[in-house]
Amino acid sequence: MKTYPTLAWRPHIEATTEWIIDHLRAYLGGKHFALFKYGSCVVWESSEEYCDAECRERLLSVVTHYPDFKVRRHSSGDFLVTFRGGVGGLMSGKLLEEHFVSLREDALTIGKLKSETLHSAGQIDADEVELVAGIYVRAQLYRDAEESVIVARV
Repeated sequence: MKTYPTLAWRPHIEATTEWIIDHLRAYLGGKHFALFKYGSCVVWESSEEYCDAECRERLLSVVTHYPDFKVRRHSSGDFLVTFRGGVGGLMSGKLLEEHFVSLREDALTIGKLKSETLHSAGQIDADEVELVAGIYVRAQLYRDAEESVIVARV
């Protein structure tokens, strides 16, 4: 059993599975993926599908190392957050906008890893919005790593 850090943050604001699937289909350009319970996905690099064990292993390989992420904001306002190894997730731009104050507070306090120190510049700019989106998706990634429940293969 691999060990990895845990996060205190368990975001309660979540997009539906259907919304995530629909948007991942559009953003991933037809690539196939496995979707986990809290919205993390493992994208298949080729036309062959990964078995459930391989998908779980890819998810675990991210959380057992420092999970650096890249955030891409789409023209729709949604955020695609990617980690290494074809692992990623989505943050709804609409949900982020509607709940930004509470999501920002949680992300900057209980969403950080023990080794992290996060500071707000005091003003809300595009970089801070992307940081909150990335930390949200990372928190969901840790929940998915803990429970390892695959809810769809697309």
